Amino acid sequence: MLATGLAIALAAYAAWIEPRWIEVKIHRLSEPNETAAQGRPRLRIAQLSDLHLQSIGRREQLVAEQIERLQPDLIVLSGDVIDRADALPVLDAFLRSLKGRPTVAVLGNWEHWAGVDPLHLQSTYDRHPHTTLLVNARRLYRLGGGQVQAHGLDDHTAGQPQLERPAGAPTQTIELLIEHSPAWFDTAAAQDTTARYDLCLAGHTHGGQITLFGLPLWTPRGSGAYVGGPYPSPLCKMLYVSRGIGTSVLPARLGARPEIAVFDW
Repeated sequence: MLATGLAIALAAYAAWIEPRWIEVKIHRLSEPNETAAQGRPRLRIAQLSDLHLQSIGRREQLVAEQIERLQPDLIVLSGDVIDRADALPVLDAFLRSLKGRPTVAVLGNWEHWAGVDPLHLQSTYDRHPHTTLLVNARRLYRLGGGQVQAHGLDDHTAGQPQLERPAGAPTQTIELLIEHSPAWFDTAAAQDTTARYDLCLAGHTHGGQITLFGLPLWTPRGSGAYVGGPYPSPLCKMLYVSRGIGTSVLPARLGARPEIAVFDW
């Protein structure tokens, strides 16, 4: 009887509590200065990964509230923003909730697998002037506290990523590389370059989504040996794999809280 009660409580926690218990993790990537010490970083990037948007519910509202509180200069949507072809109106509503903040997005495996019409997806992003979908492309952002050149790759698991060398960016520009599936960082394409990015962002793994004492029971194809958090990489000064926000296949999380990763300079 006790074991049954504990199992029910654990299942309820995994289904209703942890998926909405969003953790904000702030990483400082430069030496502390007076501005940062006062709580105002020179430049702030917030990563939202694996949203798997299907409706605007309490979790999505919490994300928008946290973004409003964090006041990032640039938001990164690192793939699997939607996983259904009929979710484009939800994506449109979510982008409105970001209130015009500069936002860059890339494709994940589910944008490919769900049969999302590429033209309709592009037009949804285009309706928001401060938002850009990058597919093997780059864009230079001139922000209040500095400049960021964002390189967005197609997804490694379901697409065809093609890396171009950083070029044409002014000095003191932060070079940002975004690839949904972290296993790409172990490929020859990632290794065969002299470029070194200031920050590389990935997602896809959900931190395992369901873990046992913090150890993932499974991670999806395209994860490689990555689960979540910072990793060394010859391509990046910092490679960060987000646990993401949403869920996939099973609408539950256990030992893998959703997260908003924040990077300050």
